Amino acid sequence: MLNFFVELHPLLGVTLSMLAAVVLGLSVYFVSHKLISKYQEGDSGPPASLFGVVGMLVGLMLSLSFAKVISDIRSIDNAIVREAAAILDVSYDLNRYKHDDTREIQQLLVQYTESVINDDWPSLANDSLSKKTTALKIKLLDKMAMLKPATALQERLISQIEDDVDTISDYRLVRLNSTLSEPPTYVYVTFLGFLLTMACFGAYPPQIPLVVLVGLYAAFVGLVLFLITTLSDPFQGVGIAPTTFEHILETMKENF
Repeated sequence: MLNFFVELHPLLGVTLSMLAAVVLGLSVYFVSHKLISKYQEGDSGPPASLFGVVGMLVGLMLSLSFAKVISDIRSIDNAIVREAAAILDVSYDLNRYKHDDTREIQQLLVQYTESVINDDWPSLANDSLSKKTTALKIKLLDKMAMLKPATALQERLISQIEDDVDTISDYRLVRLNSTLSEPPTYVYVTFLGFLLTMACFGAYPPQIPLVVLVGLYAAFVGLVLFLITTLSDPFQGVGIAPTTFEHILETMKENF
């Protein structure tokens, strides 16, 4: 159900997610109060105490879930920076190689980077890698394999280029793997805890201030659950942009 909201425009998705949480939360609250009020005598002691415990547990689970997706986002950001740095290092080493054959490889490297931005990124939103980018990468590898070092410097540069190309391949797969990940399992446990919290609110009679507070609490939970779910798929919706690749593309074109 949460994935449905992620597939929408971010603004629409977060709005509907919050509204759905409010409607569901208030519905559970009113139904719970109707049931509890039949058996409730005097104050609402035990349900009120249970409400406090469940509320703290839900808050803890939300915090853990949000912390995990933020940690994952930072790891993906680091992988993207390293991938982009490896591409730029290949470009610099090809310039230092000083051979006519490297000009065509430089052009292919620029095309590959453009394809990462224009083709790979949209494909990642659909949990896949671009076939065009993959084809350019294979063509690039074939051209690099044809280089024949004639000096000791060129031999060292070829070795460095091969290492950087391996790095590019590794971190491209890291990007793909991140799109295939699912939201933390305890997000669903948190959702159940949210419903239980709403049920515990039923220990209190519906008064306008309380109903407003319950609605605000439900809207906030809906917002956090939406953020956790959408950030679990970092190349979709409000995810990561290819800004780093755009920067190195400009740098390569200036130095080409």
